[in-house]
Amino acid sequence: MGIKTNDELYRYLNENESRHLEFKAASKQFDFTKLLQYCCAFSCEGGGEIVFGVSDDKRIVGTQAFEDYPRAEKRIYDELGIRCVFDEKVVESKRVLILHIPRSIPGRPTMYNGQYWMRNGESLQPMSQDRLRVLLNEVVPDWLDENEPGMYSWDEVQTLLAVEKYYDLLGVPVPNTSTKIDDFIRLKFVERSWRDPDKFYIRRLGALVLARDLDKFQDVRYRKIRVIQLRGSDITHAISDRYFSAGYAVVFAEALSYINALIPAREVFDDGLRHIIKDFPDVAIREILANACVHQDFYSNGDVAVTIADDYISVVNPGIPEISTNRFVDEAYERNESLAEVLRILRICEKRGSGIDRALENIESEKRNAPEFLIKEKSTEVRLTKSHFGDMSIQERINAVYLHCCLRAEKNEYLTNGSLRERFGLPKNKAAQISQLIAQAADKGLIVQDPSTRGAKRTARYRPFYYYEPGTTDFI
Repeated sequence: MGIKTNDELYRYLNENESRHLEFKAASKQFDFTKLLQYCCAFSCEGGGEIVFGVSDDKRIVGTQAFEDYPRAEKRIYDELGIRCVFDEKVVESKRVLILHIPRSIPGRPTMYNGQYWMRNGESLQPMSQDRLRVLLNEVVPDWLDENEPGMYSWDEVQTLLAVEKYYDLLGVPVPNTSTKIDDFIRLKFVERSWRDPDKFYIRRLGALVLARDLDKFQDVRYRKIRVIQLRGSDITHAISDRYFSAGYAVVFAEALSYINALIPAREVFDDGLRHIIKDFPDVAIREILANACVHQDFYSNGDVAVTIADDYISVVNPGIPEISTNRFVDEAYERNESLAEVLRILRICEKRGSGIDRALENIESEKRNAPEFLIKEKSTEVRLTKSHFGDMSIQERINAVYLHCCLRAEKNEYLTNGSLRERFGLPKNKAAQISQLIAQAADKGLIVQDPSTRGAKRTARYRPFYYYEPGTTDFI
């Protein structure tokens, strides 16, 4: 179990809520039906802890919920068939209750009243059919949960994994050995040997995230971040080709700094002040690189490769996506949830499904060309070019229109002539040209006009095609 002592609780308060951890104030009470639904969701997501008596902003407020918690434990078992355990603690003279929820048996997800539940942000919802199908077919452990060959003492683990880097990225002091071991077992970085409790296996997830040298681990040694700089745009003439050989958490910042140093830049003067403008935006590159690390297919071979040319930068990850590229903005999809979760905790990537959104916002704020998503036979490429509106092809402009519409829809806003002119940095006298571009995107079926504005050119507004249900006159 994760939280056992008050010191461990304080350390958890430094972490973000995740699929394995949630805080609830519950100062007076907590609805028992809601508790059962949460237990279902946590159990199906691999287990975890709910901490009652801690507010959303991580203040210890105390709780009076479940005063007869042994009875609550029995009721949970009677209803769900899983043994959840409460820990009662007094912290800062206030009662805090920690509920430990085990993971469901592989192939037998936990249900309540005939319904499977999952969490979506701060809320609960019935489990999607796709997720339920995965759980019902769950037999083989996730690739990242498998152990690398070899069994090690804890001292040997620390020579292979940058244990201190994990706590450094969290911004907390390095704890004692016992706590470090508990943390790394909970995070599925290591697994204790059942034959010798003083020995550990290193899981692929732990190696990929924190290895001091990936070459020491045969299953992840070819999963490095690779950065290639070209002479001009000729893929056959590389100026440099560098591999970052440590785990992602260890080298991500270093790799990003190296990439940014290679990106072409120019000086401009505005009101007598000197500014450095880079050909490609830093934030977008960071988000796209993190996204490539998270979404790679570990059953396909290859590194995460960044190629920097004079007129473009591309990021390629092994494997093809399981959703269409035109749903990258609105679908919150992750191929490797455990890796994404750890990188979120360590503040390397954004919250679920928001990485591409943030990259697009950064690109649009600088009036640059939208990214192009290219699906190859065994890999996925995201390509950025340094062009602005006047340099874009018609297809690039239409792609930018569609992605702008998707981004607006995520904010519950519409694409309009005005929003698109602002996105491209164009004056009002370009409204007719923008209207033609909008019409071209609509003709391709990428965007759909709001039925309530049809026939009114000045107030026309649009949503992506997936907001429109064929055969109706309304948006979904």
